[in-house]
Amino acid sequence: MTSARKARSLAAALALLAGVTLAGCAASPESTGEGAGQTPAPEQTSTPTPAQTTAPVEPTESPAAFTESELAQICIDATTSAFDPDVEFDASGVRVEQRTVTPEWLVLVPALTLGYSGEAQCTIGGSPTDPEVDMAAASIERLPEEQIQRLIRGENEGTG
Repeated sequence: MTSARKARSLAAALALLAGVTLAGCAASPESTGEGAGQTPAPEQTSTPTPAQTTAPVEPTESPAAFTESELAQICIDATTSAFDPDVEFDASGVRVEQRTVTPEWLVLVPALTLGYSGEAQCTIGGSPTDPEVDMAAASIERLPEEQIQRLIRGENEGTG
């Protein structure tokens, strides 16, 4: 590009910049004292026309879509190998609690192993088609209620 072309391009760019800047500085009725005491006209909002509408968003599966039996089975599957081979789960006695943190579900499945009343303990999130097990523990003791409440609140999960 020649220097004459550069100069013209620069001058045109500066003129556009100055025009845009000055347009933003135009006096408003409030700043000139005109229209003082008058209520400004409400801004007009446009309603979308059919051409402006967007396609509906596909609803995503919510964690609430889990059934109690699905959560119990996911927890059983995640903890079976941690128990003795003689373990017997009582899926009918499952306790499911919605947590205040992610993952959304605390699942406690009673188990009998080696003569002890144990428990499979899991925190589960995701969806029924793609469950995410965060904590999976096999215990030969049931959790005390105080510890269950802490897990529901996301406290004392072995991180500190």
